[in-house]
Amino acid sequence: MAMVHTLGLLHDYENYRQYSVQDFLRFARTRTQVAGIVVACDLYYIPSRSSWYHEFLLVHVDMSGERLMLIVERVPSNHGMQVVSSNGGVARDTITVLRARQRHVYWQSTSEAPICKGILRWHHPSPRLLDIAFFASAASTTFKYYNFYTCQCYWYARVTLAAMASAFPSCSREGTTSFAKKRLAVFGCYKPSQVQLIVDLHINYCQDLHPSPVETDRRPSRLVIPDILFGLATSIYSHLSKRWMMT
Repeated sequence: MAMVHTLGLLHDYENYRQYSVQDFLRFARTRTQVAGIVVACDLYYIPSRSSWYHEFLLVHVDMSGERLMLIVERVPSNHGMQVVSSNGGVARDTITVLRARQRHVYWQSTSEAPICKGILRWHHPSPRLLDIAFFASAASTTFKYYNFYTCQCYWYARVTLAAMASAFPSCSREGTTSFAKKRLAVFGCYKPSQVQLIVDLHINYCQDLHPSPVETDRRPSRLVIPDILFGLATSIYSHLSKRWMMT
C-alpha cells in the first residue's frame, strides 16, 4: 500500500522511482488537495559522466512534514547516450522521486558525485508540487527536441529554474547558476521569451486547479482550454525557433 505522506509517489520498499514529466504532472494534478511545498531547488552538475558534463535540478519538497527530493533532468532519447550531432531526437525528460540522495546512483560514485552550483530557497509564497510538475512538463512539451547546442540538459535545468524563480520571486539565491567553464558557457543559455512562455502557460493552466498567490497584472484568457495550451505552445515554438536559429 502506498505511503500516506508521499501521496503514493513511492511505495514502502522503494528508495526512488522515476516518472516521465508528463506522467508526473498527471499524478500531481490528481492530488492537489494535499499539495507538497517546494522548500528549495538546487542546480547540480556531475563533473564527469562518461566524459560529458551533466546538469539537473534537485527539488526539495515538504510533503506534510516528510521531506522528499525530485531530480528533474533531460537526456537524449537514445538510451541516455550523449550525442554530438545537433539533433538528438525527442528528449527524455524525467522526474525521479528520492527519499535520500545518497541512495541514488548519482551519489554512489565518489569520482562523479554531483556538485551543487546554486540554490534557490523560497519564502512565502512558495511553489508547490503541482507547480514544479507543470514547469518541467511545459518546458519538455514546448521544447521537446534534444539539441546539443540549444536544448540540452543544461538548458532544461536552467530554463525550468528560471521559470520557477520568475513565477515565485519570493526566493533567496545562493551560489551561481552560470556555467563556470568558458568553453561551454553557451550551453544552458535560454532566451527570456522562453522563460516567459513557460510562466504564461503556468498562469493559464494552474490558476483554477491551484490558485497562485503571486500577484500579477496579467489576466490570462479563460477562453483558452488548459489541455490545448501545450499544443498551442508547440506551434508557437516551431514558428519562433526558425527565427531564433537565424539570429
